[in-house]
Amino acid sequence: MRMRFFLGSVLMVAVVLVGCASATPTTRAPEALYLAVEVQEHGQTVATPRLLGFEGHRVVVERKGLASATPEYRLTLTPQEEGQGYRVLLDLDLPSGRRFGRVGLLHGEEQKVTLDADTQLKVMLMRVDSPEFRALIQRAPAKAKGSI
Repeated sequence: MRMRFFLGSVLMVAVVLVGCASATPTTRAPEALYLAVEVQEHGQTVATPRLLGFEGHRVVVERKGLASATPEYRLTLTPQEEGQGYRVLLDLDLPSGRRFGRVGLLHGEEQKVTLDADTQLKVMLMRVDSPEFRALIQRAPAKAKGSI
């Protein structure tokens, strides 16, 4: 009886220790990410930014015309690690209005996101420290039709 109580206590302590160990936050540096986006409004491509940023940090890109005080577009991306991949929050401000969305992506994956009836984004994400990203950077600057 005492042996069973002892083994049960040891098992309970082990479960608590494993639970506490898995709940401790990691102190690793944020993952460097490459994000390629194609913004289409009414079927026309209005922006194709390529961005470098960090997981957990907002990445903002804005384009203004030479004589314009208001931007042609402003895009804010917030990539956050989620499971095996990333969740990217999207905040797009165009002259026609502001739109929000989100997309889940794995490393190297490209997905289309519909923000409203007139606005669609194609988003691709890669880890900067990966063979796929190095291959993308080393390839010829001409982009393949249909890919971002």
